Amino acid sequence: MEIDQEDEPISEDVVEQRALTSTLNSFFVYGKAAHRNLIEPRQRTLAWIPPSHRQLLLNSVNYADHIRQLELAIDKNAEFLKLLAIFGANEFEAPQDKNEWHPVTEIQVSQARSTLKQIYRDWSAEGKPERDICYGRAINELNSKFESFNRSSIRVLVPGAGLGRLAYDIACEGYISQGNEFSYHMLMTSNFILNQTTSQNEFGIYPFLHSFSHLSTFSNQIRKISFPDLCPSTNKISTANNFSFTAGSFTQIYSTMLSSWHVVVTTFFIDTAHNIIEYIETIYNTLVDNGLWVNFGPLLYHFEESSYEGSQEGSLELPLDDLITIVRQMGFEFEKIEQGIKCKYAADERSMGNWEYDSVFWVARKKLKIEREN
Repeated sequence: MEIDQEDEPISEDVVEQRALTSTLNSFFVYGKAAHRNLIEPRQRTLAWIPPSHRQLLLNSVNYADHIRQLELAIDKNAEFLKLLAIFGANEFEAPQDKNEWHPVTEIQVSQARSTLKQIYRDWSAEGKPERDICYGRAINELNSKFESFNRSSIRVLVPGAGLGRLAYDIACEGYISQGNEFSYHMLMTSNFILNQTTSQNEFGIYPFLHSFSHLSTFSNQIRKISFPDLCPSTNKISTANNFSFTAGSFTQIYSTMLSSWHVVVTTFFIDTAHNIIEYIETIYNTLVDNGLWVNFGPLLYHFEESSYEGSQEGSLELPLDDLITIVRQMGFEFEKIEQGIKCKYAADERSMGNWEYDSVFWVARKKLKIEREN
């Protein structure tokens, strides 16, 4: 892959515009990339194998018909993602001319594919069992801690909010809830679902078609998932006055927002840091004294490999025991720590093979000033 050589430093505005428009492009070219990566290799394989094997596939298991159905499912995904790109271009004030959009990388196309599975996880009925394990656990903890409080006065921050379901559900419980997200893929999609959907299960996608492994049947690969299972615009619980979203870096936005939140809820988030101590410090600073940090997730450090690739930013990874020590040293007192909680992430429950995490759940309280001094 060629690297662009820049004679002049690139301004932050230009970098931001490139990130925005390349994200739009990844949604727009999804269909073409999926046909190239999924359909064309199968067609070549069908032509390559011995004629007797080809006839066996075509006559016994109707392989060609499945490939045709797969093409139709890809087209349906592409149709939705193009709609998302057009919406994103308007909402984020990007150029309407696609020729002005920055070229897309394979990583960004992969992120567009992942967005489909994120929708399945956050906004479909089928994703509810996964959400119950992590989101449900966090919300139950909130409701237990603030059972005798006026929830409308409790401010809850959700960094790494993704497609916004947890932050939205917390707002539906009556709290003041704010989600924060950095990824344009997540921001555009969450904005669309939260503000543009008009009915339950209005849209359909096919999030599992990208893999041919671990299939018990071809029909599982191309099954339709409808969303949203809960439509924000028609939900009888209004969140107009207690739900908000911020776009940008968690540490940059909230490091100066001191003592502003009663609770910070993080799920599958803290391991996305280059420097996890910076995340802990920001969470600590933005909480009020006696404020709570509710955390759930594994420690799958997202930038671990950057430590070996000459990246200037690098990555700091800590095992759980050392992480707990650091959290304590930085002024938190643990009220609850549960380890070994089995949880999947955007997993196809009909698959013959899934990755399962042993996650940790904790509730930590920011100590009062007098406690910290003693």
